[in-house]
Amino acid sequence: MTITDEIRKTVTTATYAAAGTADLAAEKLRELRSHAPELREQAQSTFRVYAAKAKETYGELSERGKGAVETWRAERAAREAEEAREQEASTPEVIVERAEPENGRLAKGESTEDKGEDASPRV
Repeated sequence: MTITDEIRKTVTTATYAAAGTADLAAEKLRELRSHAPELREQAQSTFRVYAAKAKETYGELSERGKGAVETWRAERAAREAEEAREQEASTPEVIVERAEPENGRLAKGESTEDKGEDASPRV
């Protein structure tokens, strides 16, 4: 057999394979088309089932999320209250008392109002 004959045989075989593929695809499409109404109803039914499940799951997740958020808020409030108590406990109490001068005289810049005395001169 010559090279030309081999090439023709290979090309012919490849062409027949392509034609066979196209014929098989056309046959499957015809079968699919004949089942289209049935498949459409099946798809719609499946969609309704999954839509109902999704709605149910959404509601469950919403309730779960609500509980989680409430828990997180309570934990945060408790943590903040504990931090405030710790802050308050660690802050020293400072008491400031005002000392009166020993000689009874007012310090520079001090007024008699600060001492609670009458501002009139003594006679």
